[in-house]
Amino acid sequence: MVGTQDPPATDDWARGEALAKISRQIVQLFSDAAGKGPTRCKTYFAGRDVVLVLLGGGYTRGEETLYRSGRSDEADAYRRALQGALSGRMQAVVEDVTGRRVEAFMSANHKDPDMAAEIFVLRPDPEPG
Repeated sequence: MVGTQDPPATDDWARGEALAKISRQIVQLFSDAAGKGPTRCKTYFAGRDVVLVLLGGGYTRGEETLYRSGRSDEADAYRRALQGALSGRMQAVVEDVTGRRVEAFMSANHKDPDMAAEIFVLRPDPEPG
């Protein structure tokens, strides 16, 4: 059944610590790159092979200005470009924390409410035995 497999870590505490570490490091990457990081971040294991990072409150003053002036396409393009520029570093964070290779990475953004999703599909981990 989809979504009922255990995540890669061995116990609830270790899973929680791994997810919190991913959240902290992803927020720091955005903060360092854009001068402002998300104010909310929560990371989840979505089944055995997917890590989902949900971010909120990360639009910069410049992006907000573009949105208010009717230039949402430019703000969206900037956000996608930033996510693309950080994709390798974000993947490295997930690989370091989970000990697994990222096979695919995707980003999505939503303006109101201000949210972004970073999705990491991990290379399948061979099952023991």
